[in-house]
Amino acid sequence: MKNKKWGIINRSFATSLGAFAQGCLIVLNSPSIVLARPASVFTSHLEEIQSNLPVGLAIRLPAELRMGKLLDIDESRLILRVFPSETPVSFTVSLFTCSRGAYPCLLGSFSANSKTNVSAKLELQKYKEKGDRITLAPNVEGYLLEGPEQNPAYPFSAVMWEQNNIIYTINFPAIERQNILFMALSMAQEQPLYRRVNRLIP
Repeated sequence: MKNKKWGIINRSFATSLGAFAQGCLIVLNSPSIVLARPASVFTSHLEEIQSNLPVGLAIRLPAELRMGKLLDIDESRLILRVFPSETPVSFTVSLFTCSRGAYPCLLGSFSANSKTNVSAKLELQKYKEKGDRITLAPNVEGYLLEGPEQNPAYPFSAVMWEQNNIIYTINFPAIERQNILFMALSMAQEQPLYRRVNRLIP
């Protein structure tokens, strides 16, 4: 069943992102992304993001926010919120389309969890067992879990992976499957953002 599924995916997706080999999606001819600046939707919030990052944790954000026409998203109207946590150590950047009503307004999120976060490790193991393996960067394997195929079905899909001892997740509506993969690829190759503390001027 798994091989049949990959055959279907291969015809519709490999042309734009890569090719499949031995059940693993391998990205071919992808440019090396070395920019330290994430997508424009994040740039005005960089100080807020970096000042709230837990010590020792790094967040990765895509160089471009990719959304299909079906969602009809106006980036300039998106609301960004950060959710830091010290116990367990984690950090999430979420994008909303409105300021009230958390779930209906949530567009998507980007998360970083310490490798010592037990719940994140268990979640990653679930992705490894149930998700489709993809190559995001040299020696970096991600796992795509498609929400509509879960029981019960879920409207969001996600890619999860471990990189430099940090567990990353990108979570967006399932209809954005191809864009989720492109953004995960960008995140894995993008330079991470670390905590930045503004120095007080005496």
